Amino acid sequence: MADVMGALQRARTMELEIQTQLEHIEMLHRIANRARKSSACAVETVEKLERLERDLNNTIDELCDAKRDALKYISFLSGEERSVIEGYYILAKSWQKLSHDLYMSERRIFLLRKSGLSKLLDRYGGQPVQGSEKNARI
Repeated sequence: MADVMGALQRARTMELEIQTQLEHIEMLHRIANRARKSSACAVETVEKLERLERDLNNTIDELCDAKRDALKYISFLSGEERSVIEGYYILAKSWQKLSHDLYMSERRIFLLRKSGLSKLLDRYGGQPVQGSEKNARI
């Protein structure tokens, strides 16, 4: 298996990108509902929505591939380490959200992340990516 950190980061990045695109599409749907009075504006908005939804479907396909690759690595872990790694990289949750959802302190979350990533890097090789994760403490 290739680059562990690259696969994990790709899965997280894709999840965040899809969340952003979904928010944008939802906003355009609300605008389209208001724009029905002006047929020209409504047609333009619907066309834009169709393009965005096609792009989103393509991105979702890529996300599925990215998550499948990352889950191959993560399946090696178990317990709390797996929950933390999956929550952060697969579900793209923030450290605070993970802490709240798992009923753990942020310090415990960081320690589990560090030990989980160390196990993955020891097993599959590779180096941790420095500076690529904003607000991540090792």
